[in-house]
Amino acid sequence: MDDASALRRVLVVEDSRTQAMALEMNLRRNGLGTLVAGTLEEALIALEGEEFDLVVLDLGLPDVESLEGLHAIKAAVPDTAVVILTARDDETLAVEALQHGAQDYLVKGRVGQLMMRTLSFAHERNQVRAALDSMARELRTKNEELEQLNLTKDRFLGMAAHDLRNPLTVIMGMSQLLSHQVGNGDPSTVTKFAGRIHKSSEFMLSLVNDLLDISTIESGRLVLERETIDLCEFIAESVDLNARIAVQKEIDIELRSEEGPLLLRADRTRLEQVLNNLLSNAVKYSARGSCVTVHVERGVDGPEISVIDRGQGIPEEEQEGLFHAFQKTSVRATEGEKSVGLGLAIVRKIIDAHRGTIAVQSRVGEGTTFKIMLPWS
Repeated sequence: MDDASALRRVLVVEDSRTQAMALEMNLRRNGLGTLVAGTLEEALIALEGEEFDLVVLDLGLPDVESLEGLHAIKAAVPDTAVVILTARDDETLAVEALQHGAQDYLVKGRVGQLMMRTLSFAHERNQVRAALDSMARELRTKNEELEQLNLTKDRFLGMAAHDLRNPLTVIMGMSQLLSHQVGNGDPSTVTKFAGRIHKSSEFMLSLVNDLLDISTIESGRLVLERETIDLCEFIAESVDLNARIAVQKEIDIELRSEEGPLLLRADRTRLEQVLNNLLSNAVKYSARGSCVTVHVERGVDGPEISVIDRGQGIPEEEQEGLFHAFQKTSVRATEGEKSVGLGLAIVRKIIDAHRGTIAVQSRVGEGTTFKIMLPWS
């Protein structure tokens, strides 16, 4: 038995003053710290105020009957070993106590011969039992996690197959029609079919990239390649890129940023992924001709980035699940744009990896704000 798990302190619960003194002297002679309680009430008070490795319990206490004292002790300190004290003619009750959680028993009058070995073995068995219980709890937790992961995997594969099937069908059909139209020499039809093929391929590529990203992140293999970036300049570039795409829906993206550089150590590629996702979502769920605003501010603990749209807004009861994988809201993109519900989950993981936070504020009919707070270092 290693030193960390050694038997050190014992509570003796015995109403006989003679028996209690004999036990206490014997325990102290063997180097154990000892406290004596004459009633169950005193014992429970002692257990509430101090820690004991083991309790020696007489079942014949004046304020409790039979096994009630054992049940009360086990309820108060379920992880502490209990050894029963019993009279010579009452070993049947002691054996019954073993079935109710006691580790062992000592017969009065023969305590001196076996006491230390009995108490030490009881303490060790109790520690082994506690360790096994802990392992069993951990195993149950791991099994539950594995079951949940298996369900997520099945859902993951089902959604991926469903979302890939539609664009693949479009690509196959359009490419077949395109091959016929090329021979007929109709440029407008060829252009139309080529555009549909490109759009479907673009969605498939986006979906595959998201699937690979979520797989990398969930497996714990996300590694940040940090470098010093000027956040104001970096966000201006991202806004300019997304504004060129948003113009197709006649949506303006407005940048409001502090003057001067905001230097930050961050992964440029991953932060760009975050901004692109938030901006594309803002455009996707905003009406044609509206405006999206990006605020960049110098916070006390680090820079703060807000992406604000004046779109449909998200119902309050659906906001809590926004950052979970495969979660979709009842809000639909204004012009039928597609979503698989992975983007915001990836955004949250990337921000978490930067030791930052992201929050959402939204009101139906008024719009949505996503706010990112990053630490300076």
